[in-house]
Amino acid sequence: MNKKTYKNLIILSIGLALVLILMIVLFARNRGNQNIYTGFLKPKEGAWSEIMNGAEDIQRLSYLGEKIVDNTPAYGVEIESIISGNKTTITQVWRDKTSNEVVKIVSKLEGENEVICIGHSLMNILIPSFDSSLPSIITPEKYNPNNKYTYSTFTTNTGKTVQAAKFVDENNMEIWISSEVPFGIVKVLDFNNEAGNGEIIAYLKNFGLSGAKPKISELEMLNCKKMNFPNLAK
Repeated sequence: MNKKTYKNLIILSIGLALVLILMIVLFARNRGNQNIYTGFLKPKEGAWSEIMNGAEDIQRLSYLGEKIVDNTPAYGVEIESIISGNKTTITQVWRDKTSNEVVKIVSKLEGENEVICIGHSLMNILIPSFDSSLPSIITPEKYNPNNKYTYSTFTTNTGKTVQAAKFVDENNMEIWISSEVPFGIVKVLDFNNEAGNGEIIAYLKNFGLSGAKPKISELEMLNCKKMNFPNLAK
């Protein structure tokens, strides 16, 4: 073997080694990415998140843990949100811990004592997408880790950085979901505007894994006042 051939073999070997190293790095990175998103977080009681809807509206979601509600093992989420006139409405949604079906919904205005029962079927008539808009701790099928998505990171205004999976739905909305955040939602962008550059319609302001306390007690929830509404299903 002459010197020129020997030199070419060395160069070729170095090149192959660099390609192999690059493939190993990319493989390891992809394996790491696969572990970043595993579906919705299974929170502990007291976990919470704050979502900004638009420029001013804040929605605070708190995990209430598990209880027997109307003879059904269920888990609860309390939703605190600003409504017109700067009043705050507090709503609790209790779901069957196995099927994720809604078991009970109750609500009251902050500062008032009366807690009313909200008819689930009525809400579905008034708002066809009502169920899909409710917070959950069970991963919806559309955000299944086996579905197609891309990766990014997101940093809250309070300096907390999380890994996120980005899903695009049938309405050209991009939804960022994180396994590190209670109830999953990190950011929602609408790509249906004229510029097509993705208008932010909701984003995570802050979150914590403990510390939240319910503003509707268990006794108030179980003894909510039933309201008589007209039968809109007719």
